[in-house]
Amino acid sequence: MSDVLLIVVRALLGGALVVAFSLAGEILRPKSFAGLFAAAPAIAIASLVVTGVTKGQAALVLLASGMLVGAVAFVVALIIGIDTVKHFRALRGAMAALAVWVIAAVSLYAVAFR
Repeated sequence: MSDVLLIVVRALLGGALVVAFSLAGEILRPKSFAGLFAAAPAIAIASLVVTGVTKGQAALVLLASGMLVGAVAFVVALIIGIDTVKHFRALRGAMAALAVWVIAAVSLYAVAFR
């Protein structure tokens, strides 16, 4: 399959899943959950499906592992970010949380994929 066709398939599948997750978010209460179910899970699922079909299980495991590492690093950054935003205000607190995410992601990646 050509690279352009893969990009088109990912875009179409991702778009369809974004719509499906957005509809699920609209049904749930409170409405603040709607954003949680919009883009990120849909794009991740689309990437996993296309990678699994085109490149096989080994590439799929590697992609899913990378997603898990990023998610764990994101949770760490959110936990730290709560206090940094309270202490340093929005911009500096968000930049500190971003720095924590980068450090956590690189560290976890180095441990998981050495």
